[in-house]
Amino acid sequence: MRPACRADRGREAMVQRTGGGARVVRGRIAGALFVRSMCAWAAFGLLASGEPAQATGFFINQQSVRGLGRVDAGNTVAADDLSTIFFNPAGLAELWRGKSARDTDTLYSFGAQLIIPRSDQHNTGSLAATPFTLGMSVPYAGVDSHNPTDPTPIPNIYIAHRLSGGQGYIGAGVNAPFGLDASFRQDWFGRYDALEASLRTVNLGVVGAYQVSPGFSIGGGIDVQYARSKLSSAIPNPLTPGGPTAATDARIETSGSAWTPGFNVGVLFQADAATRIGLHYRSAMEHKISGTATVSGFTGFLAAANGAVSASAKLKLPEIATLGIARKATDRLTLFAELEWYGWSRLNETRIQFADGRPDAVRTANFRDTLAFALGAEYNVNDALALRGGVIYERTPTVDAFRDTSFPDSDRMALGLGATYRISPAVNLDFAYDHVWFRNTNIAVTRTFFDGTPLASSVTVNSAVRSSLDTVSIQLRYGF
Repeated sequence: MRPACRADRGREAMVQRTGGGARVVRGRIAGALFVRSMCAWAAFGLLASGEPAQATGFFINQQSVRGLGRVDAGNTVAADDLSTIFFNPAGLAELWRGKSARDTDTLYSFGAQLIIPRSDQHNTGSLAATPFTLGMSVPYAGVDSHNPTDPTPIPNIYIAHRLSGGQGYIGAGVNAPFGLDASFRQDWFGRYDALEASLRTVNLGVVGAYQVSPGFSIGGGIDVQYARSKLSSAIPNPLTPGGPTAATDARIETSGSAWTPGFNVGVLFQADAATRIGLHYRSAMEHKISGTATVSGFTGFLAAANGAVSASAKLKLPEIATLGIARKATDRLTLFAELEWYGWSRLNETRIQFADGRPDAVRTANFRDTLAFALGAEYNVNDALALRGGVIYERTPTVDAFRDTSFPDSDRMALGLGATYRISPAVNLDFAYDHVWFRNTNIAVTRTFFDGTPLASSVTVNSAVRSSLDTVSIQLRYGF
């Protein structure tokens, strides 16, 4: 169970300002609803997507079609396509080793990943308690959830240029490294936890690299990231006889956006004739999201709670450190391994600040730092065709006591296959397919409403979750 938002002083102040009689009750109800809206804003600041992405948490690692074919094994060290701009800019120095790039100074790539999530949440006994259930917890109506997220395209564009002299390189990339969307039915059983949850990010990275020696390169750059978030959920009407229904629910919606800078650095070095090692670090980002929380749908004297309020929150995205190793086993076969560390524990809580100066609202997340480990291989069939594959295991940053329906993440394992076909010396076409298995998990989360008033109510959402994810990717690489 998540701790309730801590804003009792704000509610008391609002009650005192209303006077007496019915106005006191109305003020206390409106105040409690305001706190509920701030709690939802906190969830909005915390949640990234309704469906897990391929990588741990809501990081989207599908930024390279070649890398996807190896299920991320070797992203930091492979340096075989322009996605190294994102995964390790030191790898830019290696791109001009290929025959197709030997006589070119500028390289381009255009890629797209189609992420296809599958998720079912089954009601395992969700309960509601309101004054009109006499305070007893009773079942309430609500359908199960099936595939709340549509197939989502994730595009990326990269460009790199070799400077005169052949030791300096610059590059730029545009991609979407965090977030997906989920939209649930208005009458689903988890509606008091979430109806819609989304985080959309666009990251612009500008990097440079320098080849210190034939076996050692360094690189780094800056990132400018745009984030836009949205969360909506239902609020039960405490006056509905027998318990809340979808037809009598109110609704809260929060949304906001921010721009935030960051940086990344990396190194790539040749340990021996057959072994290459890469290290990369991506800084944490703290988006200071500003926006609005809006309550709507209440009627009668509860309509006093309808309205909008300005608020702000910090969305803390993790720092990421990776270690990659590539070993050339034969002239045609290369083996890859990658260890990834994510600093998700930064999301221990989300704290909401209000424009009118009332006390902060706090919602606990208790995310934990996580690791992912991947193994992959690539085999050059001939000069025109290369095949690759890989496996990865990743641990979720969520913990059982704080997991909710809008981000039902769990530990996962993925397998991937891919291929590259060389159309001409300057044009390469890449394909990849991945499948992710998520461990079945359960959710038991309680939300409270109208705290401290005669209309105090609660909903406990109990859910069994099954999820999987497929990704299909294609990329065109061109040099001139």
